[in-house]
Amino acid sequence: MPWREWIQVSVGFSLMLNTWGLVNAFGVFQEYYSAFSPPLSSPSSISWIGSLQLFCLLGFGSATGSFVDRGFARRMAFVGCSCITLAIILTSLSGEFTAQKRPVFYQVILSQGVLSGIGMSLLLVPSTAIVPTYFSKNRALAVGIANSGASIGGIIYPILVRRLLVTMGFNWAMRVTALVVLVTANAATFLLRQRRELTRNPAKRTLYEFRCLLEPQYILFVLGVALSFAGLFIPYFYITTWVRDTGVSLNGMQPYYLISILNAGGLVGRIAPSIVADRLKSGPALVQSVAAIGCGALAGGWTYVDSSFPGLIVWALAYGFLSGSVISLIPATAAMLTPDMSRLGGRIGIVFAANALGSLIGNPVAGVIMKSTEGGWRGLSLYCATLELAGGSLLLPVADDLVPKSAYNSFSEPVNDQICGGLTCVQIRKECQELGTAVSRTRTPLTLIYPLVL
Repeated sequence: MPWREWIQVSVGFSLMLNTWGLVNAFGVFQEYYSAFSPPLSSPSSISWIGSLQLFCLLGFGSATGSFVDRGFARRMAFVGCSCITLAIILTSLSGEFTAQKRPVFYQVILSQGVLSGIGMSLLLVPSTAIVPTYFSKNRALAVGIANSGASIGGIIYPILVRRLLVTMGFNWAMRVTALVVLVTANAATFLLRQRRELTRNPAKRTLYEFRCLLEPQYILFVLGVALSFAGLFIPYFYITTWVRDTGVSLNGMQPYYLISILNAGGLVGRIAPSIVADRLKSGPALVQSVAAIGCGALAGGWTYVDSSFPGLIVWALAYGFLSGSVISLIPATAAMLTPDMSRLGGRIGIVFAANALGSLIGNPVAGVIMKSTEGGWRGLSLYCATLELAGGSLLLPVADDLVPKSAYNSFSEPVNDQICGGLTCVQIRKECQELGTAVSRTRTPLTLIYPLVL
């Protein structure tokens, strides 16, 4: 029944809301923890909280794909939701029983950084891999709606948390946030269902497909996305602190709204590029490359929009849109570079693992550059721009070698022998079905899980 498919879309939306949505909202905590007198720690050290959260999300999450393939998605989601809720509650207890009545840095980094990141990692694959298996038509729309939960969370949580911090104080603000996570995430967990026929024959699945690193195109893709990720979240983490330190005029608007504006741009950026990429010759890799280069250009001009409030709003929307595009197209580009769909999970795992390392390094180094060099905030923005321009440049050669649009335009037409090894599309589809992959019975959007050929 159609309603069952859309229930899984709501499940994916809710899990995204409580993983990437919380990560996208970390800038509120970055500014709050550094506003104490004295601050909990240096800006670079505080950013380790969000960086460790992101590292655990991607690093541990990249190794969970085979467990989802074996049908454990619901159990993983339940444990993950419980860990996130427990982590936020433990964070709320930090410093409550001390004389200073302020959070303790090492306690926050262990609970909010490590434990919540581990919990989020268990939701990474269930939130992204279940929805596409339920759709052959309207798949782009379904995946886009589910992914939009990350941006919606990034819009809602900064406003919610900041207002709770002002009205209720740190301890109770975190407890109310934990309650929101508990209700929304666990409700989704109870509704999560996998298609049983896709959890059979799990022995062929591997955690990481290291053989992909022998392919020059895939190496460029991995390095390009990792470098982009190292710089991608720097504005999300630091923009409110930048406003506070530089005295940028926001015409009475509170700085934390800028995080919500970034995520509002990302809401469109996670959906629109999939539609555009389906219509281009080089598909998602080209759109992803252009988006990463665009992020780099905007990051380089970040500190030059401090004198114009309308200009800053436009900058935040544009950066959010392009950064959302970079993130949302990772699975699509990986799928285009994968001739054997039964190995896609292990190949995407390599990408997520590399992204985890990039995210772990990028944000703390940005804090060191801002605090310890003469460049200050301008040096931080140039560092962010360099990483994203380098990442986008590495993705350009990947886009240049992708399959022409005519090669996958119809299942009924043979594909160029040099590309497919002499096989027709019908033969390719038959082989993929025998491997147990979920194959669309009609034309399938290129940017989603089932591209035909490399």
